[in-house]
Amino acid sequence: MADLLHTGRVLYFCVNCLAAAEEEVVRRMNKLLTNRVTEDFLVWLPKKEVREKRNGRTELVERPMFSGYLFLFWEGDDERQFPIYELRRIPGVTRILGYDDNTHALKGSDLEFAHWLHMNGGFIKQSKVVYTEGQRIHICEGPLRGFDGNVIHVDKHHKRIKLRFEIGGMVSEVSFTVEFLNNNYAAQTASSARA
Repeated sequence: MADLLHTGRVLYFCVNCLAAAEEEVVRRMNKLLTNRVTEDFLVWLPKKEVREKRNGRTELVERPMFSGYLFLFWEGDDERQFPIYELRRIPGVTRILGYDDNTHALKGSDLEFAHWLHMNGGFIKQSKVVYTEGQRIHICEGPLRGFDGNVIHVDKHHKRIKLRFEIGGMVSEVSFTVEFLNNNYAAQTASSARA
């Protein structure tokens, strides 16, 4: 898959739809694409694992990562052959992210972000982080590893961090549930890597 990403033989798209209508739009898009394209495709609503309290108990549940945003993977190489305009007519679709050159296939950091979501199965589980007040946070395990520079807020009490993402020039701030580890874990991991 990583090789296909850089050959231009796969395309990703970002679809904006009405919030709370995402699952119905996914169903309709799947139906349309099944009848219109022969190449493999996947439409998904990115979700994240969130810690919530219910009836006095804390449990992990799935919630949309970006309300009203779907991603689409298509194993085709010519955007002009993809039914963009038919997708736009699906009830609930408000727009398909586009660029100034009138293309819609994701590019650059947008493409890398969609690929990252896809490689994580469209579901971002909680990551493990090391953080001491007044120091820089380190995401040491999980799907958010490597996004240390995107962290804009740390909430140790609720075990969450907030990250800033930019997709198609639009900035989104997303809160993620994390597991905070103590600094001893970071030291053990570093010494294990050296051994």
